[in-house]
Amino acid sequence: MAADVKRYVTSCSVCQLTKPCQRKPAGLMVPILPQKPWEYTGVDFVGPLPRTDPEMLTCYSSLKVCQRGVFQAWAPTYLISDRGTPFVSRLFEHVVSTLGTVHRLTTAYHPQTNATERVNRTLKTAIRAYVGDKHTSWDKFLPQICFALRTAPHESTGLSPSMMLYGRELDTPLDLITRPSCDGVDEPTLDHSHNRQKHYYDLRRRQATFAVGDLVRVKSHPRSDAQSNFTAKLAPLFTGPLRVSQKLGEVNYRLSNLDTGTDAGVFHVVNLQPFHTWDSSSSNRRDENRSGVRPQAFLLKFPAR
Repeated sequence: MAADVKRYVTSCSVCQLTKPCQRKPAGLMVPILPQKPWEYTGVDFVGPLPRTDPEMLTCYSSLKVCQRGVFQAWAPTYLISDRGTPFVSRLFEHVVSTLGTVHRLTTAYHPQTNATERVNRTLKTAIRAYVGDKHTSWDKFLPQICFALRTAPHESTGLSPSMMLYGRELDTPLDLITRPSCDGVDEPTLDHSHNRQKHYYDLRRRQATFAVGDLVRVKSHPRSDAQSNFTAKLAPLFTGPLRVSQKLGEVNYRLSNLDTGTDAGVFHVVNLQPFHTWDSSSSNRRDENRSGVRPQAFLLKFPAR
């Protein structure tokens, strides 16, 4: 009886879609292991930022940066981006496919897939340090900031991006004075760094898996709309139920709508929770098997006023 009560309460649709989950976020780390430079390349936008000189802004438009700064020198094997409008446009897809690059999109509401998200935080910190109170001049410092990032040792490899890409360090004004020796530089390895990062990352996560056919609820991200008197704070935290139609990897799943069977998109396991259903007939059959008597339904009647 207690088990049936627990299953019945757990299967409440309203509770599942409105109550927050108190468990650790799902999805252990799945490190990306590149085998060569520019095998995996991330791209993203930083902003919005104050408007600067229009001539400078045109130099840093998304397609021009990719064509002049990247694709002329390198052809990435995989290009990772979010689902922003510029990255899913026909023009962008045409440029990427023409070069033979495979465009991979991050799952909805899980930007951690794109390592560029972490670089953006470092970039904004550097811009903040350079501009001071002259916020409309941030674009003038981009060359210096990029040079600093390319010559700074990376935590994962212990080497700078310039060393990883060119096999040598870029000369800085300080090098002209000190000329440090490059003897004894070890071969770069990511195994130790990945293992360490995965260890600490997984401490805050739990492993969760779903099978094809399972029912799940998906974390929603509503936005308030004052014109329609809609506030996100009172909206359901989850939508569903949806059905798992395909397992794409250790942490990504493709879902489909229950009523139409149409594709609902690809989601990271961190945004998924199981959706519980209540089957009264199966519970009645278990009770009948145990006692030999089919349980009766009781209806409470209240006196009319």
